[in-house]
Amino acid sequence: MSVPTRNVRSPFPLIVELVSKFKRATLDFIYPPNCLLCQVELPANEGRTGDASAPFCLPCRSKLATPQGNACRRCGAPVGPFTIAEDHCILCRRENFAFDEVIRLGLYRDELRVACLTAKNPGGEFLAVTLADLLFESQTASLTGQKWDVVTAVPEHWLKRTVRPHYAAESLARRISTRLNVRLSTGILAKVRWTPKQAKSPPAQRRLQQQGAFRAAKSKLQGQSILLVDDILTTGATADAAARELKRAGASRVVVAVIAVSPPRA
Repeated sequence: MSVPTRNVRSPFPLIVELVSKFKRATLDFIYPPNCLLCQVELPANEGRTGDASAPFCLPCRSKLATPQGNACRRCGAPVGPFTIAEDHCILCRRENFAFDEVIRLGLYRDELRVACLTAKNPGGEFLAVTLADLLFESQTASLTGQKWDVVTAVPEHWLKRTVRPHYAAESLARRISTRLNVRLSTGILAKVRWTPKQAKSPPAQRRLQQQGAFRAAKSKLQGQSILLVDDILTTGATADAAARELKRAGASRVVVAVIAVSPPRA
C-alpha cells in the first residue's frame, strides 16, 4: 500500500531571502543610502534595488529622466523638433567623422554634468554603472536594434591609469556589454601616446593632439561592427581618432555611445 506524499518546500530559499533582507536593513541603518548626486538621504526602501534610477532622490531622478529632445544621429547634437537629421546636422555637415553614429543619453549640463564628473572620481564605479543603465534604458531601441560584434571603451593612456585606476569609460562599456550580452574587449584598442586634457585645448588643437594617439589590433577587427563607449563627447576629436584607427584596422562600422554630448556639439 502506497503512502500519499506531498510536496514540502525547502526552507533554504526562504532563509536566504530573510538573511539578505536583514543584511540590507542593517546596511541601511548603519549606512543610510544617499542620492548619488545631491547626497540627500534616501528612504529606507530605496537606493539598493536593481532599478537604474534607485540611487537618486526623486528631484534628481526626474531631472535625469527629462527628455533631452531630438538628436542628430551623426554627432548627437540637439536638433529642432521638425529637423530631419538622419545623416548630419548643421554642426557636423562639414565634418568627416570616422564614426558612423552617436547614441547618447543627454546633454552635458546641470545634473547630468555633475553625474559625469562624479563618475570619473575614485569610487565612481557604481555611479558609472547606473549611468550606463540609464543610457541603455533610454536608448534600448538604438542599442538593441543593431548587430554588434564587440563592445569596447575609448582607452586611456597607461600612465594616467597608474594614477587613477578607475576609468569611467571602461565601467560604462563593461555594463553596456553585459546589458547587450555582447563580448567586451578592452584589448583591441590602446592609447599609445599621452595627450593633454581635451577640455583645456581649443577645438582645432584637439584634433591635432589625437592624431596617431591610438593603435588597434588588426587581426581581430576585420569586418567587425564596434560599439565604442565613452562618457562625454565634446568636439568629437577623441572618438573620431579612435574610430578612425578601428576602421584602419578593418572594422566595418563604429558607433559611439556616450552619456552626454557637450558644447560645441550641444
